Amino acid sequence: MVKQAIIHVENTQNLVEFAEYLHKSGWKILSANKTEELLEKNKIPVTHEQALEEKNFYIQETAHLIRRILLTRIDSEQILHNPDVQENNIYIICVNLYPFLDNPQKSQKIQASSIKPENFFISTIIRNAFSNFENLLILTDPADYKEAIIEIKTDNISKEFRLYLAAKALNLISAFDGGIASSILQNDPFNIRFLNYISFPFRKEIDFHQGMNAQQKSCLYRTPVDFGALNGFTKISGRETSYMVAADATFAWEQINSLYQVLRNQFTVKSENQDGYPFTTQFTPLTGTVLTIAVKMSNILGAGLSSNVIDSFKKTFTYDTQNINDVTLGCSAVIDINAAQEIAKCNIAVIIAPSFTPEAKDILSEKNIKLIAAGKSNEISVDGKLMSGGILLQEKDRVMFKHWKIRTRNRPSQVIADEMALGTRMVMGARSYSAVLIKGNAIVGIAQSALSPLDALERVYNDALKRKEYFAAEGQEALADVLVCDTPIPLCQEITKIIDSGVSAILQPGGTNSDSDFANYCDEKNIVMVFSDMTHINF
Repeated sequence: MVKQAIIHVENTQNLVEFAEYLHKSGWKILSANKTEELLEKNKIPVTHEQALEEKNFYIQETAHLIRRILLTRIDSEQILHNPDVQENNIYIICVNLYPFLDNPQKSQKIQASSIKPENFFISTIIRNAFSNFENLLILTDPADYKEAIIEIKTDNISKEFRLYLAAKALNLISAFDGGIASSILQNDPFNIRFLNYISFPFRKEIDFHQGMNAQQKSCLYRTPVDFGALNGFTKISGRETSYMVAADATFAWEQINSLYQVLRNQFTVKSENQDGYPFTTQFTPLTGTVLTIAVKMSNILGAGLSSNVIDSFKKTFTYDTQNINDVTLGCSAVIDINAAQEIAKCNIAVIIAPSFTPEAKDILSEKNIKLIAAGKSNEISVDGKLMSGGILLQEKDRVMFKHWKIRTRNRPSQVIADEMALGTRMVMGARSYSAVLIKGNAIVGIAQSALSPLDALERVYNDALKRKEYFAAEGQEALADVLVCDTPIPLCQEITKIIDSGVSAILQPGGTNSDSDFANYCDEKNIVMVFSDMTHINF
């Protein structure tokens, strides 16, 4: 009796070698479409199976093929009592497909083809094969072909191996089905943010050599589509990707993309004067600007916005790079030779940017700096934390402002308003409680993970004092222009120190018992204060 194998795959890795072994061992291969073409191109005999054709309209053919799979037996006694034994001899199901996920950022309604992909019936074949896994090898992962060949050669296929393969097949099908369901429910017209079951088809991409510590194992999962920061990454040179490299590069790129998504075009916020008069605050579009950000362990070390890469980099935190190792640098523009020469002077471990010129690659590679090219990406709409026994999810905090209340006589100038926007994006990325001091479109002081808003004020002031010597080279006496806080701050000793240091504007949510006294104090000091009525707490 000739044993038969179904081969119908989208992931063709290791396939030719496996199919060649089966052919040379006397197996009959059933296939169709691109898989059939690939095998024939490699001179491997194939029997065309109509039931495997895409756009298959022959329901009877598919039903018949599934019946043959379900009736296949390896027990000789059962075979003797089976009148269709010559047909029911499909012992290998080598089938896989790529899980589908339509971009949930799209505004248009999902297409009919997405609701029911043409290859949906293939998932039905895999699912039914599971019902007879004791008699089959269900191969959905190319990484398992080598072990399958070994066990077939020795004629000693263990029950454990069959069960292992069957479980992996179900894992693939759950991702495939979950991707379709998520694509439907999270797009128009339903737009359900939190599904009854989490079913995004994240795909295992990389096993890292360790986690944050040597004793921890870790890996990277990615979505099957091109949204999200991780999905545009291309390694160019440098050290191997690690857990911390992936985490910091993703974090830096998210901050850059988030700011430009809001301020790439004209952005406005409805505002209200101290006397209640309504007006609109407009922010300067970031077209033609470059944002550079330095991070470590998902903490923001500094950021600078300018008209070119070098100036943007110089505005970014560089004064203490001799004492801080393995900094990740994100940049919104192409890194050229001039920027590379400046960056190479600092203790930078990783750079993520849209691309690098050949000369920049050569300079930075000599320093063993890991270079990552990243394309544009949309933000994932939710974030959360793994907990013991579950996952906490919430909508991502993506709205910088909904409404401004000017609590002082003076309005913010255009320059100050733009710096408030930059500062807000930074506190949205910083761990709470946080505060940021901005001067010249750069961070000159930052506090993260403070114990209270007052602690954040004390820390941001002290941090700015450390950086003062570096930024004083620009000839500006004031410690900073703008203070931005992620939670309400009261009138207190810590804030008066910051105001006395030269800060001319404050942006905060507002909502303390001292709001009125604070506003009066700012008027006395000729300080602009704006309430956003929005906290940006992030842990």
